[in-house]
Amino acid sequence: RQPVTKNTFRQYRVLGKGGFGEVCACQVRATGKMYACKRLEKKRIKKRKGESMALNEKQILEKVNSQFVVNLAYAYETKDALCLVLTIMNGGDLKFHIYNMGNPGFEEERALFYAAEILCGLEDLHKENTVYR
Repeated sequence: RQPVTKNTFRQYRVLGKGGFGEVCACQVRATGKMYACKRLEKKRIKKRKGESMALNEKQILEKVNSQFVVNLAYAYETKDALCLVLTIMNGGDLKFHIYNMGNPGFEEERALFYAAEILCGLEDLHKENTVYR
């Protein structure tokens, strides 16, 4: 088994940004399989005293097995970043669907569906004794 490094993947466009870095689409060179790479910049983590938060996120994603929570496929680090390679969820995030699909918001039936999916994810996290903020 070969070690996983940034060279294991082809990096593509930015999918989103967060407090510690950004998420990009990526592809395993050997298989062509697509993932999302969450790149946590070490400088930002250290500046915001987020070392334990980053480690916690990795450990939680390693143990949770849910169709409602992204799964950790790989993890590696570079000189500048910690990288979590996650299952990719096509279709955009909830914010995209609220603001970019016609008029802001959506019908109650759709809101109930999204709320149910979120609750299922939280339930799976709680089964692992994990609380999400």
